[in-house]
Amino acid sequence: MGSRRVDAVSCLDAQPLFNGMHASDLARIAAASQFQKLARGDTLFHAGQACEGLYLVVEGQVKLYAKADSGHEKVIEVIEEGGCVAEAPMFSEGGHSIHASALSDTTLLMVPRGVLVREIERNPGLALRMLGGLSRRLNTLVREIEAVTLHSGVKRVVDYLLGSPAAREAGQVTTTATRDLTVSLPASKGTIASLLSVTPEHFSRILHDLQAHGLISVQRRQIHILDAQGLASYA
Repeated sequence: MGSRRVDAVSCLDAQPLFNGMHASDLARIAAASQFQKLARGDTLFHAGQACEGLYLVVEGQVKLYAKADSGHEKVIEVIEEGGCVAEAPMFSEGGHSIHASALSDTTLLMVPRGVLVREIERNPGLALRMLGGLSRRLNTLVREIEAVTLHSGVKRVVDYLLGSPAAREAGQVTTTATRDLTVSLPASKGTIASLLSVTPEHFSRILHDLQAHGLISVQRRQIHILDAQGLASYA
């Protein structure tokens, strides 16, 4: 139990939300928190379910999505290691508005809602960091709504590949040269297509077209951008 608690403290300390908190405060939160493991495909919570707490993604990935009665899914966000899940529902009596499930084998640290609320009441800095995180999440979602309503599917895909705010939230972009970028898709192409509000078929066609123009090359989930300037102009 002792080593488990130390692991929880390390996880909290690495999370920007708890940055700068005293060791005693982190230990108190860690003592009340619980690790939770999900296998790929396991559900974390459903829409309408009461919010039990804040989830920190220690390992793996969590998909946040809406689901129609027909079964069709719309991916809202992909949360990777180091991210948080369920900040907003923490302060809502209505519970979760979307679903969440694991995209891969995932380890989470759940900070109970009551524990976090009490810490926020005693620590103004934590409250401000929580508000800052919610504000950044809201701004990201507003930009995504703008992209869906005003931009073509091609532009949304290109912006994602070139490292738009949405791409930085969901994927990792590494630069090896001015004209050579590699984007590692954090999830399946079907999931990324849903995230960008295009069908999987349309997403594949766009990638094929960009590849045919010599702008990218595709190797499974690795998208190599061969001409970033040309790709930006293409959109």
